[in-house]
Amino acid sequence: MSTESTGLDGALRDTFDWYPVAKKEFRDAIRSKGLWILSFVFTALFLIPAGQALFFGGNIRQDVAQVGMQLFISRFYLNIVTLLVPIVVIFAGYAAVSDERTSGSLKVLLSLPFSRRDVIVGKVVGRSAVVGVPLLVAMGLTGLFFALSDFQFKLDVFAWFALFTFGFTLVMTAIVVSISGAMSTNLRSLAGAGLVYFYLSFGWNSLANTIGDLLADYAGIAGALRWQIVLFVKLISPTQAYKTLTNSMLGEGAGAAMTARYSMFRKGPETMQTICGDVLAGNPRTVQSMFGNRTVCESGGSSLPIYFSDPAVFLSFFLWIGLAAALSYYTFDRVDL
Repeated sequence: MSTESTGLDGALRDTFDWYPVAKKEFRDAIRSKGLWILSFVFTALFLIPAGQALFFGGNIRQDVAQVGMQLFISRFYLNIVTLLVPIVVIFAGYAAVSDERTSGSLKVLLSLPFSRRDVIVGKVVGRSAVVGVPLLVAMGLTGLFFALSDFQFKLDVFAWFALFTFGFTLVMTAIVVSISGAMSTNLRSLAGAGLVYFYLSFGWNSLANTIGDLLADYAGIAGALRWQIVLFVKLISPTQAYKTLTNSMLGEGAGAAMTARYSMFRKGPETMQTICGDVLAGNPRTVQSMFGNRTVCESGGSSLPIYFSDPAVFLSFFLWIGLAAALSYYTFDRVDL
């Protein structure tokens, strides 16, 4: 090992009490053959759409070439990330703490100069690195394929997409590892992580819409206030936040963020008018594009409410990390090992 590497390793060890735990987690997890297989499948699924753009995208029209990369991200990669990344994260993190608790090795770890907080933080960081390495490889190769294809490669767009994807991965890892810290067995941890994944991916919008219906039916809250609350609840989900942030980045013009929030609803014309005009301070308009007619929410002279803006949604991402870690630490700190 080089002196520089040793120096960096020593500096991290001296600065962060959780660093040795994270380092051990990373080394232990990468020995899993199952994780290597899942990472290979994960990387391959990332490369298939980009490979199509590279090898089968010749002789395309100029207008298609200009938006081709954004179209691939919107049509393919959003689903790949939101459906597949959490599965990889669950496989990598569901036994992070619960496995050591059942085997008894957690007692040995805590007999060393590590607090329970160091254990939770170290395991989140270590498992994030385990998932992040294949994700980094997949994103790097995907960007290279798009750069070599006939599609126009927009570095800023791809960089934002990569940032949001890594943020989403970090949030899901923190949630899964925190569930592992709160559960006494691997089976309970796996079941809890699977339930959270399913609900965040497929049930959250129904929850938000149900809350809106209940507010209208039993509390008399209707109109703009109702849909503001519904939109706020929708954006709490890290999955929905990731999707709308990415769609906002893929859009163009001052109304891109408005349109991204607007597209989270599938209601009638009157409701959509209320959401765009009264909730988002914009104007709905039907525009023609190469992909057909679509209704967008354009700026009406007023800026998007700050609590629905891209920075606010991005920050809400990381509230999940704090919430998951706090609940896990509260449970983990009081359990009798």
